[in-house]
Amino acid sequence: MDDKLTKDSKGEILVVDDYPDNLFLLCTFLTQEGYKIHSVLDGKQAIEQAQALIPDLILLDIRLPDLDGYKVCWQLKANPLTREIPVIFLSALDEAIDKVKAFQVGGVDYISKPFQLLEVIARVENQLNLTRLRQQIVDQTEILATLNQSLETKVRERTLELQQTNSQLLQVKEELRQSLIKEKEISNFKSHIIRTIEHEFLTPLTKIFSSADLLQHSYNQLKKHQREQIFFRLQEAVREIKFLFDQILFVELKDLEQGKYSHAVFDLVDFCTKITEELNTKTKPEHYIKFSCNQKLIEGKWNEKILRQILKNLLENALKYSPENSFVCFQLIEESHQIKFIIEDRGIGIPLADRDRLYKQFYRGSNVDNLRGTGLGLTIVKQCVDLYGGQINFVSEINIGTTFTIIFPLIQD
Repeated sequence: MDDKLTKDSKGEILVVDDYPDNLFLLCTFLTQEGYKIHSVLDGKQAIEQAQALIPDLILLDIRLPDLDGYKVCWQLKANPLTREIPVIFLSALDEAIDKVKAFQVGGVDYISKPFQLLEVIARVENQLNLTRLRQQIVDQTEILATLNQSLETKVRERTLELQQTNSQLLQVKEELRQSLIKEKEISNFKSHIIRTIEHEFLTPLTKIFSSADLLQHSYNQLKKHQREQIFFRLQEAVREIKFLFDQILFVELKDLEQGKYSHAVFDLVDFCTKITEELNTKTKPEHYIKFSCNQKLIEGKWNEKILRQILKNLLENALKYSPENSFVCFQLIEESHQIKFIIEDRGIGIPLADRDRLYKQFYRGSNVDNLRGTGLGLTIVKQCVDLYGGQINFVSEINIGTTFTIIFPLIQD
């Protein structure tokens, strides 16, 4: 219907009247005005032609031989194919037209006979203009719907792009934040290293300097045993510096964290015995480590460097923080395919407030006073225990002592 309202045709009209003279008059006049006209004489033909042609307008006489105009209009409006076609009723002046019924069944206007041709044109043009406007509204609505859908699609796409960009920005922000944290950690680490070197390296370096100065200026005056004592002090100071360097370098554990450490099969009992003897040579006779084991031989696959770091740090701490007239109890226990190292001292203990930060780098207990230390020993111990998939725990009482227990799976193959 909408395709016929073009510049070439002012519109297509179906005229329904059972009087041929009326048909001739209307058809001739409307054709001269530029409309394309179809005509029928009864209601049944009107319904058939309306469905076949889908005209832009129907002029429908009320009085028809088979179906009256009301029934024809009602059937046209009941059919989805023809319900949008506007219907103008035709009625003679002496006929009683039920205007309310005409509008109820779907009519849009009516024209009285005899026809006033200018009135016919005016009413026809009015309805066709309304039809054009309605069609323009429909077309504009469809265009707007298409544009709206396109806009919604673009908005969704842009929103998704913005979300992805925002996600990337958040990721970059998080990476930058982590980098800043890492940079701060490195800066703090360097500061701690400098302070550690300044304080902890000073004592052995002083030993080396004073011993070297004594040898330089008084070598010939010194007796043999005096020179031997000085050389022993030099060696001890060098070993102390090496141990401090080993701790600082070991705390990174880069190769170890990546699994680049080797294992070897050896006897743990013999290994622990030698560490005990080594440390006991550096202490006074009344301040020593007492080692015991529930087996004579415990063979397994271990990394000697990692185990040494664990045991030496714990044992040296136990000696350092316990009274000189006490001993440290060191037990090695094998049971249920597990190995337990138990190190018990009678020292100053660990305050409750310090326990959550005990394994943090450079952290030292609040009650250590002037006892020397790097604050790295327990950090190294915890890292090494984690590498082995082991467990570490402790119990402690202030001025009573501390007991550390380390549990490892026994790997023998």
